[in-house]
Amino acid sequence: MRAADQGKWAAGLGSAAAFLFLLLPVHLPSGGHAGYALGGVAHVGLFAGLAWLWGRLLSARHRGWMLWIALVLVSTGVEAFQSFAGRSPERVDWLDGVGGAACICATWRWRPGIRWAPVLILALFPPIWETAMVQMETRAFPVLAQPGARWAGRGWMLNGMEWAVDRSEAFRFSPAPSGDGSPYPGTFREPVCQDWRGVRALKTSIFWPAPNTAIFAVRVDDRPGNPPYAERFQREFSVTQGWNDVRIPVEELARTSGGRPLRLESVRRWGVFLVLDAPFEYFLLGPVRLELQ
Repeated sequence: MRAADQGKWAAGLGSAAAFLFLLLPVHLPSGGHAGYALGGVAHVGLFAGLAWLWGRLLSARHRGWMLWIALVLVSTGVEAFQSFAGRSPERVDWLDGVGGAACICATWRWRPGIRWAPVLILALFPPIWETAMVQMETRAFPVLAQPGARWAGRGWMLNGMEWAVDRSEAFRFSPAPSGDGSPYPGTFREPVCQDWRGVRALKTSIFWPAPNTAIFAVRVDDRPGNPPYAERFQREFSVTQGWNDVRIPVEELARTSGGRPLRLESVRRWGVFLVLDAPFEYFLLGPVRLELQ
């Protein structure tokens, strides 16, 4: 087989593998920063690889900015299509992808060994960024979620919901267009600081726009996975139209629904969700914080 044909086969197979990875649902660590870091590194490497495979088939005139613009369009299309393929599009992943492609498209005149150095350097940024997010969240403790904070834009686990920040004052949660019709729509987070000993209460606020009364629940897990009702803390309460303040004292928080002492030194997850089976437009969640003794 001629070298040109080998290059075309390599480009075709490599492109197919890359698009398969980008579009098929991939189950990374849910809600954690490690998943975002791995996704960023993967996007840098995949689009750098596509730039190299495609660029080898092009003339020197077309393997620079023209190839990069083509890959920008491809990356845009991939991110737009991911929502239809069961994955969540990420702006940061798009930036990582076009950055990885730029590292190759701008360095064709460099020696092959040195050409990949910018790619390796760029691939360090996603883990560094996620590490910075962890440090920011650690410093913010006892605040568990703060609208407008950079670190609060990561780590949400959504159950039939999509979210946004409403004027940096509250988190806005609304039913996802492709929601699964879950009877318990809501959101969860895995706290970076898992030791809640010494707290006095958990506080937040919920805005409910509808005139009808709704039933919400606050849940706290001290075990991984999805522990049964009796093995987790869960308190249900009603909310009315407008803002509703929520305060759960530690006397309640310290025990599971089944009466077992909750391990406050090892909190794995907390969440807020609706306990209803009726359509709704949205709800707002204010800052979530722990009140210390």
